[in-house]
Amino acid sequence: MKPLSVVLLVFAVLSLFCFQVSFAADRSVVGVSDATSPSAGSLSEVASPASSKGSALHGIDDDRFRPSISVSKVKPEIVFQIVRESLLTYSFPGSNYFVLNLNTTKNFDPSSLNPASISVNLKYFRNGKLTGQELLKGKFVKANSDNPPTTPSTILRWKSDPTRWATQCTNSTDCYCQIDVSVYDTLLSDEGVRLDGDRDGAPGGNYYHRFFRGMSTP
Repeated sequence: MKPLSVVLLVFAVLSLFCFQVSFAADRSVVGVSDATSPSAGSLSEVASPASSKGSALHGIDDDRFRPSISVSKVKPEIVFQIVRESLLTYSFPGSNYFVLNLNTTKNFDPSSLNPASISVNLKYFRNGKLTGQELLKGKFVKANSDNPPTTPSTILRWKSDPTRWATQCTNSTDCYCQIDVSVYDTLLSDEGVRLDGDRDGAPGGNYYHRFFRGMSTP
């Protein structure tokens, strides 16, 4: 064989070998791209909002994103207070007295009542001047009865002994009576809580209220 023919044959063999190597490399790169394309699609799906689940918060509707601690609703504690008061005057022949009604936020404990639980101080004024004074006596009673209370209730009643002041406080246009009521924090609720008489939100503290009776009250 001539030398020129040998050279051309070698060149042809080398060219064919290089082409096969390049073709195999291209197929390898294409194969890697095809294999990773599904993963790329999965990553896109994870990153996109999960709107198909109908969540209103950035497409997230997964228990993993919800708080694991639930906050319980705590009701504020109601203290034992007197929240309403009224003083009635009964004046007719042979029966003159006052009835005091006190409404409480909780049932009171009847066993905690005694004469020292309350004081009712009456002052009598005529023409603007103090002319008489008396610490009224009385007792705690049931509704429509003179018997002491025996069951817990939110209405505390006190009835005075017969007194001339029930009539005298209103028998003239130039006089009136000032009646100062004190209920002491020895009074307990049926749960054993002391009276919050001063209404500061904590048990303890005496209750005070002032009433007027007459035709020319200040």
